[in-house]
Order: sequence, then structure tokens, then C-alpha cells
Amino acid sequence: MEDIKKIAFTICAKNYIGLAQTLEASIKAIQDDVLFLIFVADEFGEGLAIQLPDNVIIAGEKLAIPKSQWYEMAFKYDLTEFCTSIKPSCFKYILQNYDVDACIYFDPDILVFNTLDAIYEKLNDYDILVTPHITTIETIYTGSLNERNLLYSGMFNLGFLALRNGDTAIKLLNWWEERLKDRCFQNMMENYFTDQKWMDFLPSLFPTNLLISTDLGLNLAPWNFYEREVFQVENKLYVKNRILAKDELYPLTFVHFSGFNYKALIKDEVIQGNIKGLGMPSDLDIIFSHYTKALKTSNISKFISLSYSYNFFSNNQSISLVYRRLFRRLLDDGKVNYNPFEESATLYKALANHKLLTSEMAVNDKTNASNIGDIESKTIKINKFFTLLFKLIGAQRFFLLTRLMRLYSKPENHVYLIDKEYIKHFKIWN
Repeated sequence: MEDIKKIAFTICAKNYIGLAQTLEASIKAIQDDVLFLIFVADEFGEGLAIQLPDNVIIAGEKLAIPKSQWYEMAFKYDLTEFCTSIKPSCFKYILQNYDVDACIYFDPDILVFNTLDAIYEKLNDYDILVTPHITTIETIYTGSLNERNLLYSGMFNLGFLALRNGDTAIKLLNWWEERLKDRCFQNMMENYFTDQKWMDFLPSLFPTNLLISTDLGLNLAPWNFYEREVFQVENKLYVKNRILAKDELYPLTFVHFSGFNYKALIKDEVIQGNIKGLGMPSDLDIIFSHYTKALKTSNISKFISLSYSYNFFSNNQSISLVYRRLFRRLLDDGKVNYNPFEESATLYKALANHKLLTSEMAVNDKTNASNIGDIESKTIKINKFFTLLFKLIGAQRFFLLTRLMRLYSKPENHVYLIDKEYIKHFKIWN
């Protein structure tokens, strides 16, 4: 084992290695006693001539995940789900292979502004440190991110997690890892939000080992911009609560630029993709200035054009989210004993035989009510159809049907399209 007392790490696909290095550089510029590791949840083909940094770990080659399970997870999960699903396994790899006191996880779209020692010091007294999305109670909520979205995503943001090496951490990681094998989906109907929603259990399961930090300088992010104001005092950045009449200042430790288009930031454009109508007070300009500068001097261009390996079958046919979810159902029912990425596999053949293998399928994955063209005329036609249907079947059957349609919005329930046996085997997911 290597004798490294402080470790931080991130997880990404290979095209984000440069972004991860931007995070790494921000840490190294402040302190050099932290070993930073980049776990890549992806593959590098034999013809890919790229010299990888020494701190890059190809996760599929190092983690204690059986190869068959690795491919099953990589197929049924999309990129975000998959990267988050292996987070506990990455933690375990570090704790088992390094003589380390504490370990911090950061999402790759984070920039560190201050020493991490305050976090590591808290882990002298606690085993687990998490940051809530928001910390201020308001009778009339003023945040840009709808409170319903916070209920869906969970109370804590898992773009950051700090653990002290010990029995409690291993107990947590074993519990978490088991659940993320097949319950790391982002699915509102099933109350899953990748690896994150599971952390709502922490206050109940680890009441004396857990620190829920209300330090406003930890995990400054779009969902809490409305409550946290940034100040500069003698070339150092601080945060205070912009809602409460308090002057308490917290050193700005790290900012999570979640949902921002970093390619646009390099061009000095601020584009937020996740929160519509996000409030951007002018005091935040300084943190974006720092991040833009860091991105412009980064190594992003070296990796950004690389494709995520698990977005394609072995013959380079694109994999749609629909294929992933159909596979999930087959896997849950014990019908899979093959590598789903292979062109020769049962899944690929079934999709091809039933004319589901089209390039448009993967394109449609990104289409929703907010970006589909001519949404108004389309909904008018649908409403007219439902009006006719209502008249034909009556109110009772009509509203029963609409409730059932919610279940049919799940691609998993359309596996009968590639396996006729499923016409008689409907599944209500729970």
C-alpha cells in the first residue's frame, strides 16, 4: 500500500479527462499534499494513441466488479448513471489500496478555490461528510430550482462526498454499492436519482457518524446561488448568506459548475442547461471568471473529441436509451447470459429483427417536451384524439387508461416488441 494520507478523486468518461484535470490543477495550485486520481468509466481502443497521465485509472481494469456485471451495468445505465453507479467501488478501491486517512470525491465540473484541510480536519471527528443542496428555510421559497426537483434529486448533492477510512465507511460503501448494481437509474416514477437519492438514508443509518455541513463555502452551486453571496476580501473569496441578515463569512472552498456548458464558458458565454431562469447575481461573476480562465488554459481539447465507448455496439451502431431499458427488463428476468454490446448477441439480433435498430432512435433520446418542434400543434392533435377516445369509452375507462399510460411510458414495459412472450407478462415496477 502507498502511504498517502489525503486523496481526492473524480469519475468521468474519457472525453472529460481534460475537465477532470482542470479540477486537479485547482487543487494542486493550493496544496500539494493531496493525491488526485481520475477514474475513467470507459475504454480505450487499441488504435487510440493517447498517452494517459499516471493518475488516470481505467476503472474496468481495476475495480472489483466482475466483467459480466461491468458490461451489464455499462449497457443498462446511461453515461451519468454508470459513472455514478461505480462511485462506491472507486472509494473501496482507494481505501483498500492506499494507506489513507480520508478520501474526497468531486464531480469533474468542480473548481477548488481554497485548501481542503478544513474538510479533512472535520473527518477527524466524523466518518461521513455531506453537503445539503440548500441550508436556509423560507416560508416562501425563492430559489430558481423548483422544490419538487429537490425532493426528486434528494437532500444532499453527491457531486461531493468525504469519507474517513474505517469500518463505518466500509459499511456504508458495501450497502451503497449493492444498491447501485441495479438501482442507479434516474427515474422519477421509481424514485431513483442515480447514486444520490440513496444518501437520504444517511441521517437515520449513521446518526452519530455523519456531519451534514452547513458551511456555505462548500459546494456553492446553481441550486443555491440564490442563498449564497460571494465576496472578495484581500484577494480571497468568501461566501455569506444573502437571505439572512448575518455577516458570518465562510471561505469559498469549491464551486460546482453543474449544468453549465463549459465549451461556451471558454468563449465567455454562460449557458445553464439544467435550471431554467437561473438567477445569476453579479457577485458570481468572479467565480465564472476564474473557471473560464482555468478552462482556457486546460488540456480539454486533447480528449474532448473522444467518444464514449458504451454508447455503441461492437459494430458502432448507436445505442438508444430504449435499448438500455429493454435490456434492463430482460436482465431482471434472468434472460441475459451474454455481453449486450456484441453484434452477435441475442439483444442486438432481436432489435434488428424487429426493425428497432435505426440511427434516429439515439437522436430521439434527447427529445422532450421542452425542445420538440411545433409542440403546440402536436398537443392539439393529441387532445382531439383523446376527446374522441373519451366519447368512445366513457369517463371511468378513460381515466383508468390514462393512469395505465404512465406505466407504459417506461420503455421496459414494451419488451414485448422484441419478445412475444412478454405480451402476457406486464410488470408493475416498484
